[in-house]
Amino acid sequence: MAHWFHRNPFKATAAQSFDVRKISMKSDFNKVMGDLRNARNALLSLFNDPLASPDKMESVSSDYFSLIQGLFEVPAPTTDDASTSQTETTTEIEDSKTEKEKDNKKDKSKTEDERPVGMAITLKTFFKFKWTQTLYVGKPPLVEDDAEFDFVNMGINVALWYTKHAAKLAAQPELKMEDAKEIHSCLKKAAGMFKEFKDNQAGKLKNPPQKCSDLDPNVLECYIMCCQAEAQEVTIARAVEKKHKDSLIAALANETSKYFQQADHMLNSKDQIIVGKWRKYLQLKEKFYKSYALCYYGSGLLSDEKCGDSVRCLMDSNQAFEETDKLCKEYITTKGAGSTIRPHEHAFYRNFQKDLQRKLKKSESENGFIYHHKIPPVAPNMSLQATHGLVEPTPYTVPFLSSSWTKAVYAGFSISKNVAQNKKSKVKTEKEGEIQNIKEPDIKVTKDNGCIVS
Repeated sequence: MAHWFHRNPFKATAAQSFDVRKISMKSDFNKVMGDLRNARNALLSLFNDPLASPDKMESVSSDYFSLIQGLFEVPAPTTDDASTSQTETTTEIEDSKTEKEKDNKKDKSKTEDERPVGMAITLKTFFKFKWTQTLYVGKPPLVEDDAEFDFVNMGINVALWYTKHAAKLAAQPELKMEDAKEIHSCLKKAAGMFKEFKDNQAGKLKNPPQKCSDLDPNVLECYIMCCQAEAQEVTIARAVEKKHKDSLIAALANETSKYFQQADHMLNSKDQIIVGKWRKYLQLKEKFYKSYALCYYGSGLLSDEKCGDSVRCLMDSNQAFEETDKLCKEYITTKGAGSTIRPHEHAFYRNFQKDLQRKLKKSESENGFIYHHKIPPVAPNMSLQATHGLVEPTPYTVPFLSSSWTKAVYAGFSISKNVAQNKKSKVKTEKEGEIQNIKEPDIKVTKDNGCIVS
């Protein structure tokens, strides 16, 4: 398994106090908002620890996800509940309505004023959130008055944490089987989270995603494919360690190469200044596993006494490896998001190169002394279909709305006419919080590691 993965930086955000002094009438509402603030802070703090347990991340992130939904997934009450809760808190607003507006309101069924108190003004847009994007190096953060915007960006950051946790484990000098399983599990879970937020959450935001942002469907799809491919790298390492058939390893490596290729294609139409470095990583991994597949396919052909075809496959594998080496050097010099390492100096690459040269030399020697087969100008088609070890994202389900959001809590939320009119001037024009970058420890390549999964 390649003991290094390119990682884009975490998304950074500003602190959010969830100040509700202007809109809170009851202590129940204050308490839930305080819990939300604490849950958000706890989750942001946990991002700083790539070696925290996945169970802890799941618990802390679930607390936040269940609470933040209360700002935009407000359950509609019964008609009796709505009429009772509205009487006390919307008198000022209703008095300011024109008769025409009141008539229009009567004609509607299940209108906003039938929802919990304050929904017409909406909790969803009362707070301002700021988030940087993983590929936007040196660019200002995106800013939205939308709690769901915070929910989606935080979800993507949690998925990124799982990928960084996997990368941190993979950088260890010695990789145990338990670590390999956790790396595999985290990458599949990250893929599932990216998929959930791409398919079912990001599309609900009020503003369309900016190109190359983390909300861009192509960028999210790239993350999904990349996670699947990297998880299959773990599978391949296990297959090699357990000495499975060359044909199985070749088939898995070929499918992994295709995954990296598909991920790269997701970024074809994007600004290359922004996505260029990430694409170099995807391209070098694609080419490397193409070389890997050809190497094991050629080795299998030699076992089947198809020596001419074996030599051709191994020669093509060697050429693909040379192209990988070139892409590794281009990756180093390409500017963009993510830390820079020297992947072509990693022991895994060097060890595979030695193994490839040994197999090529053996195949050429066998053909020269025994088989005397003609070496074809083109390698035979790898008509191999991997039936085992292919990775699918682990389905992720967003936690349910917290039970803390009761009718009594929503009844403690009220925005008077004056506060509503001055919401922007008094609340949103306060000095904005500074973006707080997440400290990420450098994950260095272990040059003396043979990358053996045992």
